[in-house]
Amino acid sequence: IYFLDLSECEPAKALSRNSRPGTWTMVNYEIEHGQGVMLFAGSLTDSPSVTLKLNVTGWYGIYLGIYYGGCAGVLTDCILKVKLTGDAVHSRVGRENCYPNKDGHYPEKELKWSDIAEAFWKCADLTGEAIRFARPTQGKFAESDTNIAYVKVVPLTEGEIEEIKRDSRQPHTRRLIANYDGGNIGQWGLSSLDDIREEFECLRDSDFDIALYGVARGPICFYPTGVGEFIQANIFVPSHKQYIAQAVHRLWETGIDLLRAAIEMAHEVNVKLFPQVRFQATQLPPQHEPRYYGGQLLAQHPEWLARYPDGEPTRHLSFAFPEVRRFYIRLFREWVEDYQTDGINVLFSRSAPFVYYEEPVLEAFQKEYGEDMRKVEQADERALYCRAKFVTQFLREVRQMLDEVGQKQGRCIPTCYLVPFHNTLDFSGTAVEESMFHALDVATWMKEGLVDYLVMHISCFEEHDGSEQIPHIREFVHLARGTKTKIYTDIYPRRMPPRVYRKIAMNYYQAGAEGLAFWDSFGRYLRASEWAFVKKLGHKDDLPAWRGHGDDYYRVVPMLSLDGQQMGREFSLPTDG
Repeated sequence: IYFLDLSECEPAKALSRNSRPGTWTMVNYEIEHGQGVMLFAGSLTDSPSVTLKLNVTGWYGIYLGIYYGGCAGVLTDCILKVKLTGDAVHSRVGRENCYPNKDGHYPEKELKWSDIAEAFWKCADLTGEAIRFARPTQGKFAESDTNIAYVKVVPLTEGEIEEIKRDSRQPHTRRLIANYDGGNIGQWGLSSLDDIREEFECLRDSDFDIALYGVARGPICFYPTGVGEFIQANIFVPSHKQYIAQAVHRLWETGIDLLRAAIEMAHEVNVKLFPQVRFQATQLPPQHEPRYYGGQLLAQHPEWLARYPDGEPTRHLSFAFPEVRRFYIRLFREWVEDYQTDGINVLFSRSAPFVYYEEPVLEAFQKEYGEDMRKVEQADERALYCRAKFVTQFLREVRQMLDEVGQKQGRCIPTCYLVPFHNTLDFSGTAVEESMFHALDVATWMKEGLVDYLVMHISCFEEHDGSEQIPHIREFVHLARGTKTKIYTDIYPRRMPPRVYRKIAMNYYQAGAEGLAFWDSFGRYLRASEWAFVKKLGHKDDLPAWRGHGDDYYRVVPMLSLDGQQMGREFSLPTDG
């Protein structure tokens, strides 16, 4: 059933033909299924939400038709918020573009300015339901336009309905980790509990078990911390950073602590929340000041910076210094003691070096081997282990603190650490060798029980099936045998159709991965048709039988006419744009 004429949306006063403030603009169009009226809401129109009555009963699959064309024949990143009237909050939907040199070439994703993109959203019982459309009003996405061209609903069979209901009762498939590294806060300009609730709505009724939620960039925190620095309210830098600052302070001014609220909203959808820190330091100008990145911890203690062999400083604080380790242990204690978070997450997949050629490292090497570490090869195994011992010591101290707090609270508090593979440097060695190069002795971490979830941040670009990574994953799986550590693997690239996600997931599971992780989940869930498949990738045993599953989640629908103009003619596109 196609709902092509969205001029039937209510209230009628929120619709216009001439783009008045406070309204959605109605535009005629035609596709092979008939003529319709689509709706636009511009970034400056202050358009209210509108509702379309469906007047159907029973279970359906719901598809959204969205036009992403711009006035000059370019494609734009329209952002739509959509919900059934019975849903708690909106879902968020955006364009599913792919970059051939980064994500791979997928002909089925190729969209022209004169096409409508039809994407599967979800299945639901539509009895008594209507569908509501809205646009983002705050944050970076508020600068985007919004469109909805049509809604399509497809009735489900009794077998499909029963499968959906049965699937919701399978806890053994909950083997996925979502990663929100903080950029989402600025994109949406959070200002209410419902805004934060929408962050996690995409994880409802899914295979996701854990959400890693970025709340700290070094000592700068996105919540009212008593240990680090609460991000400054006014940051005069032309970047998403100012949107983050504005959002977290707007929340705090209304009595909402972002971290506490995020925990609550994650739990509402039955997902555990691990706060995340990225050891981010000073950036290139104009974001080089400590108030943007690095904070006063770095500004006041340049003597704690990691150093090159010649003594020159890097941008990052080093864990060779006990004071740096103690700071982060106090920060993590705040998370698990004051907020009682479900665990903690540390990104070692960014922000190297963590330890390099600092004085404590040189002294330790001299004491153990009687040599100057600066005069041996950087890849010398002794030098690698000497550096790695300081990071391992940090994680021992973290584990000791977590056990102390956990004993008081009557629980075991897990850790999740991300380590890079083919990420920050052009490295051609094994996964374990690359970790050691970054002073990350994962073998010792596992042996000593320092890590519960070890996520291999496998950065693979362009189209692939994951088979090349099997031996590298097996390295980690072999090390984890007999330990409590579970090996998870990040799936890259970020933008792929379901058929490719399926192939990679199957190969990573074949390699022995316990589960899968998704970097930048807040950017992936906007891609509705892909996310509908991603959220079920915990179905490890079902994937082999799912060949072709999800192939119909997305399609390109050419328009025959738009705003009275026939498409496909030599002057269909304006020539003076």
